[in-house]
Amino acid sequence: MSENTVTVVREALDPSPAQREILHRYAEASRRSFNFAYGIKHAWQQQWSHGRDWLIAQGQSPQEAARNAPVKVPGQFDIQKIFLAVRDRPLAGPVWPGEELRSLFPWWRGVNAIVCQQAFRDADTAFSNWKSAARRGVQVGYPRPKRYGRCRDSFRMFSVRLVSENLRHVRIGGEKTPGGQKAFVVRLHRPARRLARLLARGGEVKSVTIAREGRAWFASFNVRIPAPEPVRASRRQRTAGTVGVALGVTVFAAMSSPLVIGDDKVQLFENPRHLDNARRQPHKWQRRMARRHVKGLPAWRQSAGWRQARDEVARLHALVAARRASTQHLLTKRLVTQFAHVALEDLQVMNMTRSARGTVQEPGRNVKAKAGLNRSMLDVGFAEIRRQIEYKAPWYGARVSAVNPAYTSQTCNRCGHVDAKSRRTRDLFTCTRCGHHTHADIGAAVNIKHRALAAQEEAAGQEPDGAQRPGADGK
Repeated sequence: MSENTVTVVREALDPSPAQREILHRYAEASRRSFNFAYGIKHAWQQQWSHGRDWLIAQGQSPQEAARNAPVKVPGQFDIQKIFLAVRDRPLAGPVWPGEELRSLFPWWRGVNAIVCQQAFRDADTAFSNWKSAARRGVQVGYPRPKRYGRCRDSFRMFSVRLVSENLRHVRIGGEKTPGGQKAFVVRLHRPARRLARLLARGGEVKSVTIAREGRAWFASFNVRIPAPEPVRASRRQRTAGTVGVALGVTVFAAMSSPLVIGDDKVQLFENPRHLDNARRQPHKWQRRMARRHVKGLPAWRQSAGWRQARDEVARLHALVAARRASTQHLLTKRLVTQFAHVALEDLQVMNMTRSARGTVQEPGRNVKAKAGLNRSMLDVGFAEIRRQIEYKAPWYGARVSAVNPAYTSQTCNRCGHVDAKSRRTRDLFTCTRCGHHTHADIGAAVNIKHRALAAQEEAAGQEPDGAQRPGADGK
């Protein structure tokens, strides 16, 4: 295990109206800084591509042409030098008598310089991800500039620290240049006790990202802490053993063994359908936003009524996201604290939620129904649930494994017979060979558990013993 580990602590801010304006100004400076770097890198990237293509036409291999291209795309520090050289450049055009000379880049004045530097770094990261062959197994598209009103309001800096007297305030650093924004203290929505505990254990805040979600502002502290000692599963977890989890749309999660939530034992976790239950209000404000939109005008020139509708839509979607995250954290923490081994399906979510619209030559079928199914799957958040389980499991000494999801809901967990006809309805599973009755999702969860245990025994060099495993008949 490494000597240090990194964790993120997210705290809700409670800024005053004046402080909200400052945060908006910092976020706008970050957006414009990113676009400044993007413009330079995009222009040089086009020249680099033309030079590489010319060398390929001369007979060089693509690898040699990429190395020998006549131009080099500037990086973060090159862009910083360019920005320092041109940031005081005046706006081109005549200046009328009595009019003050306007700057071409007024957005950087008074803002902490680290905000702009981190935005230049983000542009570097965007182009690096695009150049890499794959990121998380998926090809990354060409970077795009951040449009006003369409991108996330956020910025990153280092000079943010917790005020330790009452743990209810953070101090955000300012700019030391003449006329710069002074450092200011923002109240937190609740005491930052978890952050204080990490800092007391020797943690160090490496960076802080401040972002807006709806009408609320959040600060995410990136804390580097000494790696804790490996945690051993509790006796209760070892007694419970392995649990198989089958995620779905109608049933949010089905477990092979009951999960204790409060005073209840739950084996079928019903889908709360946060997005569907809250769609009426967002639709109303989206229609109002569409009526008030003036075609051809950028977001910053739209009416106050349009901006009000846009902010309301953002607030409602942030509320849905918060409810969804609450459900996901409830399920994932209960799983890793009550079982020593959590088995999941290795779902390819991007392939599962791919659109069915097809092409002009080969149009798709049932496009509307597939779009609704995709929306429901994304509302559940299969990948997010797996991510949370994987990072929470080491905290409580649990293990996580992912198995092949093929035919888990069509396999009898008693005799191992595979037959699509065994699933009589969405919920009812009756094996066509042995007549075993069970809930289809619970049967799938049991099959996931059996596959995880079989893979574990195979990896340990042991032959699974006991009853016949599902699929042992070779079907």
